[in-house]
Amino acid sequence: MKCAGKSLQLCLLLLCTVTMPLVARGAIFTEVDRTEVALGETLRLTIRADAGEQPNELDLSGIERDFEILQRSSSTSARLVGGEQSVTRTLELDLSPRRDGVMTIPSLTAGGRRTTPIAIKVSPQPEVMPGDELVAFDTKVDQTDVYVQAQLILTVTLQQAINLDNRTITELDIPDVYVEPLEQKSFQRRISGRLWQVTELRYALFPQKSEDFEIPALAFSGRELLPGRSLLGARLGRRITLESEPIKIEVKAVPASFPGETWLPASRLELTSQWSAPPAALVTGDSTTRTIEIVAEGLQGSQLPPITSLGGSSGLDGLRFYPDKETIDQREVQSGLEGYRLQSEALVASRAGDWELPPLSIPWWNTETDSLEYAKLPREEILVEGASVVEALGTGSIDAETVERPQVQSLGTRLWQGAAVIGWLLTAVFAGLWLWQRQTTKEPVTPNQGPRRDGVKPLVSLRLACSSNNPEAARAAVIEWGKLRLSPGATVTLQEIRAVVGEALSAELKTLDEALYQRSGGMWNGDRLFALIQSEDSAPEQPETGKMPALYPTG
Repeated sequence: MKCAGKSLQLCLLLLCTVTMPLVARGAIFTEVDRTEVALGETLRLTIRADAGEQPNELDLSGIERDFEILQRSSSTSARLVGGEQSVTRTLELDLSPRRDGVMTIPSLTAGGRRTTPIAIKVSPQPEVMPGDELVAFDTKVDQTDVYVQAQLILTVTLQQAINLDNRTITELDIPDVYVEPLEQKSFQRRISGRLWQVTELRYALFPQKSEDFEIPALAFSGRELLPGRSLLGARLGRRITLESEPIKIEVKAVPASFPGETWLPASRLELTSQWSAPPAALVTGDSTTRTIEIVAEGLQGSQLPPITSLGGSSGLDGLRFYPDKETIDQREVQSGLEGYRLQSEALVASRAGDWELPPLSIPWWNTETDSLEYAKLPREEILVEGASVVEALGTGSIDAETVERPQVQSLGTRLWQGAAVIGWLLTAVFAGLWLWQRQTTKEPVTPNQGPRRDGVKPLVSLRLACSSNNPEAARAAVIEWGKLRLSPGATVTLQEIRAVVGEALSAELKTLDEALYQRSGGMWNGDRLFALIQSEDSAPEQPETGKMPALYPTG
């Protein structure tokens, strides 16, 4: 028995080694809030890392040659992407350039990954503010003409060489323009020995109509704080009020040459795809999840269109896609807003075969080059093997057809095939040793020990359909479940299943039937249906009586 135990451990170790998926390597990124500063000013460097990388442990000596690190702070965040948790660690550094000229934030290395160097243009120290002004207030935009629904950045700047209290700025309200406030930035500026505090308020503006508009004059109001304190608290000096100049903006219409249904004016747009399991290495009954992400710089997440693996096609016979919940959001980057949309889809094959998903293409308008571009994903091959090796082990035999796979020309697919065959062979050895060990120990086996396997595949399809609240797919899965549970090989309808089940399940099947014909008038939720059928499927089987047994016998 000791020998058998060691053999089992060795086989299990080999099996895990062969079939263990590759772990994605982490990534590390750097970005700055400004690439042009003046000597005496500060900028913020943000370092982001994932997959266990620690930005706090990076070697920053290369940065300190050209910049003084004034302050640092760190944070950690987590989010779910495609059902998996992604942890991001962030380190923020406030830097002050040591001299003027073109400085470089060097490449940083962590976990075998390197960041891209960033060039910083440092201009000479600004001249003294004109006259005796100790407070300055103005507004500026990154462009004076913009496409409809495209991003325009408005920057409101307050510079003060004195302490101010009760600072207020009039609210920005522009008809037919969506205004998204961005993160406030503050830094210091030293001019001729005097220290200035600079505050920048940034807004992302999205005009909703192809009509010119005007950014109105904004007013600033504040109260000077004098040195020392009075009996009533801080000593307040004169009130300071300043006003900016209005800015006229030209809004351009959608170009007539744009072919897409959704207008997407952006400075950058990318389309990416990831699979939870290789789609060219599946067996019947397996599932894999595809996550498609659209990322657009200069757009909100709500502006991005939905996209599916089938594109504009009606479907593929033998393949079913069950959409998961979408993630639609945006994040702030140096240039403004970056919208993103993630769509996850579970793919299940009902039979063996070879399919090809169509290529995906999204037209968008590059606002940097003022030209039409396309974000594309190539064709994807789906290859599904017919027989399951686990089912073959249940019959005590594995034939050549069980492990034989249709020939695939891709080298990566052939490597996966080789790994899968080795894994299957090790599984067979492991199962054989396990059976031998049970026979040696003469372990008693009771009738009906272990779960029934006849309804596993319909339950998998039903779980996916119910989790995505898809009544059509749920109805098909319920009928397949009914065939196996009630009358294998016969034609079973939803009404026949309702006639032999309990009141709770029958009522839920009626709700499903109404949802199919839109008589209920609301969104159908499949959680209760799956729970009821799963509970029924785990109930003890009744002895055969020559006719269809009732699921809830009364005697």
